Amino acid sequence: MRGRLVLVLLLAALPGIARAAESDHERRDAPPLRAQATQGDSAYDLKVTHNNLIGVSITNYGFTGNNFVSLDSPSCEYPLGTRFEHLVRGGVWVGAKAIDQNGAFIGVTTGALDGVVGAILKNSTEWTPEGREIRVRSTLLKDPHFDRHAVSEQDFVSTYNDRTPLHAEFSNEPHRPMGVEVRQENYSWSFSDLKNFIIFHYVIKNVGDAPLDSVYTGFYSELASGRAPYHSPWFSKKWVAWDNTDSMFREHYCNQPPVPGGCNYDYIPPWMGVKILGMRDVRDTTDTRLRPGQIISVGCWTYSPGDPSRALDTQRYAIMNSGTRPDTLSSDLMPGTGDPAEMVSIGPFVEIDPGDSVAFDFALVGGDDIPTIHRYAAVAQRAFDNDYVVPVPPPSPQVRVVARDGGLDIYWENSPESAVDPTSPNPHDFEGYRVYVGESQLHPTRVAEFDLPDTTGFNTGFGAITLPSPVTIDGVTYQYKYRVNALRNGFKYYVAVTSYDTGNPVIESLESGFGQNLTLAIPSPTPAESQSSGIGVTVFPNPYRVEARWDQGQLVRDHYLWFANLPPQCTIRIYTLSGDLVFSTEFNGANYHGQGTRGVYNPQRDIGVAPPTLSGASYAWDMVSRQGQAVATGLYIYSVEDHATGKRTVGKFLIVKSDREQF
Repeated sequence: MRGRLVLVLLLAALPGIARAAESDHERRDAPPLRAQATQGDSAYDLKVTHNNLIGVSITNYGFTGNNFVSLDSPSCEYPLGTRFEHLVRGGVWVGAKAIDQNGAFIGVTTGALDGVVGAILKNSTEWTPEGREIRVRSTLLKDPHFDRHAVSEQDFVSTYNDRTPLHAEFSNEPHRPMGVEVRQENYSWSFSDLKNFIIFHYVIKNVGDAPLDSVYTGFYSELASGRAPYHSPWFSKKWVAWDNTDSMFREHYCNQPPVPGGCNYDYIPPWMGVKILGMRDVRDTTDTRLRPGQIISVGCWTYSPGDPSRALDTQRYAIMNSGTRPDTLSSDLMPGTGDPAEMVSIGPFVEIDPGDSVAFDFALVGGDDIPTIHRYAAVAQRAFDNDYVVPVPPPSPQVRVVARDGGLDIYWENSPESAVDPTSPNPHDFEGYRVYVGESQLHPTRVAEFDLPDTTGFNTGFGAITLPSPVTIDGVTYQYKYRVNALRNGFKYYVAVTSYDTGNPVIESLESGFGQNLTLAIPSPTPAESQSSGIGVTVFPNPYRVEARWDQGQLVRDHYLWFANLPPQCTIRIYTLSGDLVFSTEFNGANYHGQGTRGVYNPQRDIGVAPPTLSGASYAWDMVSRQGQAVATGLYIYSVEDHATGKRTVGKFLIVKSDREQF
């Protein structure tokens, strides 16, 4: 049996996880990693993509994924919000025949190798960051990272090199620098089929003093699909396949052989693929976009850190230039018998002189089944072929959501109406807006649609949503407002307003993605509504029995109850019946957004979603004491002291816990 995860009873207190060493090739468990910043060097940065359906951890040192160092943050989650993980680790490899002061040698600089879960990420790479952080760019005019040089709605940009002689874990020889610099750019879009992939664009530059000969570039990956946060059962349950026609590795969870009958598709429905797109400076008529003499090579082996057959640069270089492209993988790599890791490479570039560069592109592609992942892979290929100039819908508008009793008020501005799509025969092709509200982050319900009164669509016009006078909130002027009623207080709702265009005879109507303005909001009475109702401070649900409707099935650390009708500024205290202080907090409704209550908002998990919009008169308590312990079943007394008047409100509530709860 391959490595398993060490699980600690108090999972919330444990920042990382480690795979146990169970073979001669594995070392003891690596120390957990709380966050990337703890690695001891602020130059090492990690960011998670959140613009579309793939949330993947990207570093500025050639490593991809998070090696499952965190129970919360995605490594490669698809669809984002489901907690379906698909990648342990990945990394860029560059191999070449090089020359240094000691003579000629064959070198391979690696961004990742077979290694244990939970190991510190920067110890797994031979690349060194050149900048202190990953730079973010966007083509969206209203995005704070707007940059006219951006390629997509969310670009990540970083640069690293191999000139520092680092020694990666599980590499059996010291790293010998070749003088290679890599500029990595990641591109993502939030709409149509494009929301199902992330582009990796590598520009590989010779910054040494001598030419690099017979250069190969590639991507190492350890694909593994399963449900977070418990990773241990996945590692020998991988169905990995290589598609020659698409130049793509794809992987699916498979519980047991035979394939596909024993795979239990419903447990983890999606596939994840590593799709080779090509070399930017290489154009040929073949489907792999290779010039004569260049090849795509495929390697796949059973995970084994430090394996002597892949321990040296010469051995890794042989994998990269093997030319092997199997129609089927060997039986010892199938579910139940194998634990595969993958390498796909492209080359050679005959010579890269000092100062010259080449480029290599691939995509991480998700899909619910084999036909759809092939379709999305083809869309990624078309984007590459067109230098990433893709038809785009109008951008989503800026949105402001106001929570109130039993409903939400949604404001948005009209800048999408003047957006231009340079790829369209009619560049000013804006058509209308769609409003979405629902409890599912992935699939909120469309509750309204408004379009221009022309010859396309419903011709509703915007009269029903146009404000008599525009409203300015926090410096942003909004022209439209839509009210949603009959919502449940205390429940989380995801809100988005998208824009769509008319389409044309060549391209269907395109709609912007949720990721541009997705907002989490929780209805409850505002201070004005609380005052006019005369109800006063209340706690709900009361009694709290095991779990509420909004936190069913969650760990106890993610449970919470609500204080409502609070004064705008107050002190909340909670006591046992014997008068012991259990918990206290200072509440300010103007800036409270669920902080400290993981079930309401967890910044590590709620990737791409801003802190929730609340009414200004409600507070969520996670039923954890000031000592950090989950409170027990019992009757509790609360006191709310209004800072403005000094008035105190006292009440009680009952908590009924389960003896089977997990913290």
